[in-house]
Amino acid sequence: MSDIGLHAGLYGEIREFAELVDSVISDIASGTREPQCLHKLVGRLDDMGSADSRGLVMRYLGPTATHHNWADLAKALRTDPRPQDAIDRLEALARLLDTRRSAALARIHGIDAR
Repeated sequence: MSDIGLHAGLYGEIREFAELVDSVISDIASGTREPQCLHKLVGRLDDMGSADSRGLVMRYLGPTATHHNWADLAKALRTDPRPQDAIDRLEALARLLDTRRSAALARIHGIDAR
């Protein structure tokens, strides 16, 4: 696969994950109950928290992502009401995903944004 194809695929996966995180943050902030998005996000966080997580997004997030206890965040998101710490961690994840998404897009266009 070409570098452009690799970065385009990565960009798409990061964008999809970021949109899911943003949707859950928005739902929590507005008090909307959208269990489908929340359940999907909790599942992704559980996967990221597993010792053998080798997903493309997880690998691209790198060391920054491995220092987080994703399974703990997933557990906190299952509670109602959700702890403020969990919401803060989701917002930090959203910022990280946005940064990485921008870097992947820059690489698609041939700009090294490391």
